[in-house]
Amino acid sequence: MDITNFVQTGGFPVKAERLQELQTAYSVFNELGNLAGNLTILSGCVVTGTSVSDGYVFINGEVLKFKSGFVGPDVIIIQNESSKEFENGEIKVVHYERFATFGTAETSWLWESFNRPDPIIVLMSRMTVLEKKAAVFQAGGGMVLWNKPAADIPAGWAEVVDWRGRMPVGFDDSQSEFNEIGKPGGAKNKTLSVSELPPISFTYKKAIPGRGYDTASDDYPFSQYEDATTPPIGGGQSFSLLNPYRVVLFIEYIG
Repeated sequence: MDITNFVQTGGFPVKAERLQELQTAYSVFNELGNLAGNLTILSGCVVTGTSVSDGYVFINGEVLKFKSGFVGPDVIIIQNESSKEFENGEIKVVHYERFATFGTAETSWLWESFNRPDPIIVLMSRMTVLEKKAAVFQAGGGMVLWNKPAADIPAGWAEVVDWRGRMPVGFDDSQSEFNEIGKPGGAKNKTLSVSELPPISFTYKKAIPGRGYDTASDDYPFSQYEDATTPPIGGGQSFSLLNPYRVVLFIEYIG
């Protein structure tokens, strides 16, 4: 920002050029409005019932005072001119008062288009929270589920190829299958062995011993028989029901 040193001895040359320098220096404040963005409420402009209080707004690169009034659909800029008589007798415009308010004009902006930005300190606080939440991605190791074709993956992201055909399972150091991060396991298919079959017995009709024959026929049908059970054919050994998996840590943000 330009600086003018007025406090000097010898008779400071107060000329039009010096005053124009002040006007140019003041214009730097308009640039600050770009921090908030176009059509923003910088301060004030509080709606109470059907009226709006005084305040300051930013419109098309210019910081303007907003004069209070009844709420209307459109905001306009009004420019009032002040004229003064010069030493040579001419009357010229020397000051322009510009402010925004509700009204109707050739150029206007919808009141509903004006936004009130959050203070920078609030935005920084939110940014801190977002950075914490995004830390798992910035540090590596965090994954999300992508539900579109690989060709649509956004720039800066890539498929984790070694997760193809697998599902996650939570880390548990008390179980050998899940006690190591990134450990693969499981199978899509399982063929049962005899020892893995459940112990099953079948009931059938057995001839009573001592009749002189062991099997029945049309000539010698069993006249007496008893129920009998076959020996078990399975060992009852348990078998894996795990789907293909990869061990991961499930984490959550706690602030």
